[in-house]
Amino acid sequence: MTLGYARFGSGPEPVLVMHDWSGGHSNYDPILPYLDGNRFSYVFVDLRGYGLSRDIPGRYTVQEVAADCLDVTDSLRWERFHLIGHSMTGLVTQWLAARATSRVKSAIAVCPVSAAGLPLDDATWQYFCSVTEDDRAYRELQRGLCANRLSERWLDAKLKWNRASTAPECRKAYLSMFSKADFADEVRRLPTPYLIVVGEHDAQGLRAEDMKHTFLSMHPNAELAVVPNCGHYPMQECPPYFATLIEEFLGRSRA
Repeated sequence: MTLGYARFGSGPEPVLVMHDWSGGHSNYDPILPYLDGNRFSYVFVDLRGYGLSRDIPGRYTVQEVAADCLDVTDSLRWERFHLIGHSMTGLVTQWLAARATSRVKSAIAVCPVSAAGLPLDDATWQYFCSVTEDDRAYRELQRGLCANRLSERWLDAKLKWNRASTAPECRKAYLSMFSKADFADEVRRLPTPYLIVVGEHDAQGLRAEDMKHTFLSMHPNAELAVVPNCGHYPMQECPPYFATLIEEFLGRSRA
């Protein structure tokens, strides 16, 4: 069963783009005017339970996400491609780089959770579970991810899109996927070129200092970029800057 997806560009360099826990492929809509469709072919997938794939049931595991994404690349006849993952799908880039190493040209992990997961104590686990249903808790989480810098209208838009575009049954399942991930030893020392992008004002555990203990220690060919005046959503908070940043890296990783 092929995931739903949106395409942009017809260039010779294929790029598969995955979204975060909060929203689907349209998270990236703000960067579309700034992408070079003559150099790159972007495919923005919706995971099971999101957007164009909202009605596709699943087990909502990293193995399933990776297999679904490979199915999309196979249907597109992409022999080799670049990967972009945001937040929870940062760890999916690692899974794919480890298991389809010869096919993954490079990977970009944006404000990412790593293959070591994001361990939560009982109270924090219960809080994240409440976010899946409680609108007030969801807004509180989004405030924290952007250091309380953005307006109430921003929170309104994020909440509206999350509730409309995600299937309720997938929300807690994907929470388990990214918080309880534990395959760090399997991805260490991969040769894949990596760009790690973080926001200057992202939440604790997802900042530049934290990446030194996860992605930067796992991948010898990783580099770090910090997006200034930005929280957890650089593709929405700083679209021209983010688009320029990723394409500069992709342009250097075409081998």
